[in-house]
Amino acid sequence: MEVTIAGMTGKGSIRHNNRSFTAANVDKERTHLNVVFCNDDLKTVYHELFDEAVAAYNAGKKKTRDKIPDYYEHIRQGKQEKLFHESIFQIGNLGDCACGTENGDRAAAALTAFAESFQERNPHLRVFNMVLHLDEATPHLHIDFVPVATEQTRGLATRVSLKQALKQQGFVGRSRNETEWKFWMEREKETLKAFAAEQGFEVISLGSTRPHMELTEYKAAVRELESVRQAAEEEERRNALRAENKALEGSQKLLKRAEKVKLALDEIKPEKAAFGTVKGVTVEDIDKLKAMAVRGAAAEQRVRELESENRRLNAKIPSPLRQLEERQRLDRLNRMNADLAAENEYLRGCLDSERSFTDRLLDAIENMLDYIEEHLPERLKPVIDAAKKLLPTQEKQEEAVENSKHENKKENVEL
Repeated sequence: MEVTIAGMTGKGSIRHNNRSFTAANVDKERTHLNVVFCNDDLKTVYHELFDEAVAAYNAGKKKTRDKIPDYYEHIRQGKQEKLFHESIFQIGNLGDCACGTENGDRAAAALTAFAESFQERNPHLRVFNMVLHLDEATPHLHIDFVPVATEQTRGLATRVSLKQALKQQGFVGRSRNETEWKFWMEREKETLKAFAAEQGFEVISLGSTRPHMELTEYKAAVRELESVRQAAEEEERRNALRAENKALEGSQKLLKRAEKVKLALDEIKPEKAAFGTVKGVTVEDIDKLKAMAVRGAAAEQRVRELESENRRLNAKIPSPLRQLEERQRLDRLNRMNADLAAENEYLRGCLDSERSFTDRLLDAIENMLDYIEEHLPERLKPVIDAAKKLLPTQEKQEEAVENSKHENKKENVEL
């Protein structure tokens, strides 16, 4: 049985995954068949993973404003990392592995084996919610996890970082288009391919690492595809009409020449002479001319019909050239957005590194000034106070970062 495998980036709707609400594409009568591998509270998971590192980090900070009271809220309100990530895996499609069919059951078995081995295979991706859905069209697996980077030298020793977590698992990005996530997803799909083979499937394609589409987005895409298909059919029909028009051009030209002659052919009553001619023209020639005139009149009528049909189609259908130009423009914008997103991720990493170095440098300077202040005579302490005022505060640094982000957004809008 030949199938495809899909690995997608999900939006991470935990309530949807756990059926706290039921979407339109869910069969409620089959919801009890769903397999829940784990369903842990995300905040509790954050405390388990990061409380020790947060306590150690806060112990090294003298000022309350520099401490992290709640790491969950720190990440949720921050701009650097997401609280968690979601991946969705699927074998086959509605046509070959629908839920409730024999192939669907075998696909579910392969996904189950894949799910049960996921955490062991990914020690730096802490899974807190994992569900196999069997109440939609095709069996598919939702995996939600927190990327945990350990033994870090800046910030928290254990912190949230997808890039660093995947790097610790051996996946190193090469460029904006060859990221850690891409290499990791390829490995996971290869692993799922092996489990699928154990169930008798022959995987013919690993698919693309595309974002997962919700039902409303899928319906919109289907409508757009149908619109393009109809436009293509109409264009094909117009091309056929143009070809027929071209074939009739000769008849049309003949009609124009016949109008100049202005002969009433029906009034011609040829009679055979002794030698079978009438003024040098045979009766057969005249009959052929009359038949040709009749065909020309029919062709003229058909040309009028075709021209009318073309006018109707031209008024009804937008120009395919305009559609193509608009689609190409959207494709260019999508590629630009993808490139900008990847570049933004890279720059964020650079900014993190730079900010960490700056923070450590400022802390060292501030500690040095505190030490000097303790050992200087009282008359020189105003000099130390003045020096401290020159140091940038955390609020000023954050304000500078926000201004930088605002400028980046403005540039993207202008693009």
